[in-house]
Amino acid sequence: MNKKNDIEMSLQRCLASRKDCSGDGRTLSMTEILDICKSTNQAAPSKSLFVVLPDGEHYSGGIYSYKEEQLALISDKEKTKFTMELYPELFWKESIEFEDLIRVGITWQYLSLKVDSIGLGVSQRARAPKKYNKLVNNLTNQKYAFLYSVAVRERDRAALVEDTVEPLQKKVEDGTILLDTPACYKDRAIYKNKYKGIPIDDVIFNRVDEKALNNMNLHQISQLLWACQGENDHTTHGNRDALEKNGYGRVHASGCAGYAVYPIVYIEDLANVPNGSYHYNPVGYSALNRWIKVNGTVTYDHFMQKFSSETFRAEIEKEFDTNFSNYAILLCIDRKKPCAGLMHRVMNLKYWAEVEAGMAVAGLQLQANALGLKWKKKILSNPDNPTYRKLFNLNSAEQSINSTAKFLVNRAKNERISLEGNLIPIVLFHLLEG
Repeated sequence: MNKKNDIEMSLQRCLASRKDCSGDGRTLSMTEILDICKSTNQAAPSKSLFVVLPDGEHYSGGIYSYKEEQLALISDKEKTKFTMELYPELFWKESIEFEDLIRVGITWQYLSLKVDSIGLGVSQRARAPKKYNKLVNNLTNQKYAFLYSVAVRERDRAALVEDTVEPLQKKVEDGTILLDTPACYKDRAIYKNKYKGIPIDDVIFNRVDEKALNNMNLHQISQLLWACQGENDHTTHGNRDALEKNGYGRVHASGCAGYAVYPIVYIEDLANVPNGSYHYNPVGYSALNRWIKVNGTVTYDHFMQKFSSETFRAEIEKEFDTNFSNYAILLCIDRKKPCAGLMHRVMNLKYWAEVEAGMAVAGLQLQANALGLKWKKKILSNPDNPTYRKLFNLNSAEQSINSTAKFLVNRAKNERISLEGNLIPIVLFHLLEG
């Protein structure tokens, strides 16, 4: 496949335009299929991928395994009507390890962004593909567990639409830290197709020149948090009816805009931000509008909200044998209802929040790669450990998240941005000195 120009192939452009799609899709060449598999497999090079294909011009449809840059046919008894379907290797155990669930989420996000870069989209559907799973297990004599259904499809929904609503005038209160506008939205560059980002393949294969940490401004942390859990729609923002027409919403797939992942930031030394603990708010003040006006300046609407002056830095570093220097980002999940509206009644919610956390981790590490930054992540092997509630000050974080949600305006009626369960810490992520 010929590599497209940087505008279409950049990570930031893919994050800004990522959306779920419902079209059947077009038949791909084997070169394109292998290119998608190679990029996706980089999330876990030691693991296999399982790919389901339709009949193509130079290949027969069926279920294949992908390993070491090769596809091997497992069975031609089952095919897909979509462009392709993909499932990361995952073995069924009495209790699937959190690290494996995070890996599945990371893999799905790598897939999503790669196929976006070639003009396609994906859909993560609610039910496990039991027929495929049973067939593969019978033929391989293994116990693989295919979670949900992930299909590559045609991008059949509308393009991004500029906001037409006048931005809200806001006065920023103490404890609220407005973050920088994502780079691909500067001067509405996303609409002009002029943003020159880092090519997606360079980011995925980590071939970006290393740069020094910059804690004198909010640029780096703003880009990281947005790539992790941000919003990429404008007029639709969280409105499911509009999302069905336009298809945008999150930089990664979410259980019906359910906000299962909640980033918490522990800051020790960052620009003029007071030290303390903050939660990231990807929704911002204005809900259905993506921009706000502060002191006469229009800015992208996302912020951090302080919930404690403490960071428990020494205790966190000791517990996880690490040093997070200026700040650390803790990804937490809400397992109780990780999706909103009607879909939580039909969706299989088991493991979804953990998988979604993996998608958010992928955004963090890919954006860090794009910024040329070294990073480290720690997946918590026992996230339900009761001592973590005090260590990460989760009671205060929960109260702040729920309180902040009450004061946002223009919320879509089926948008859930407050918690329904307790925060469960999943992954600790931080940058390293060059």
